[in-house]
Amino acid sequence: MDVLAHLEQNGEYRALLDPGTPQQLVDLRWAALRAGRQLGRTVKVLTTQAVDSENAPISAQVRFAAAHGQAIPSQRLPE
Repeated sequence: MDVLAHLEQNGEYRALLDPGTPQQLVDLRWAALRAGRQLGRTVKVLTTQAVDSENAPISAQVRFAAAHGQAIPSQRLPE
């Protein structure tokens, strides 16, 4: 799973995950966070599952989050 390369090239990463293997989702979330840190951007992991079947694959998408200001507030300098 090369989330970093896909985010750099396409601005997103997509995957189909097996609902019977929850560790795949955990691994994807960690990879997304690591890629975001390396790129200096905040990322979001969006997931959906088909309604008609419990065994349907989970669709996951990693993309950049919309910027709403600084992620870390600037420090106040003493006067």
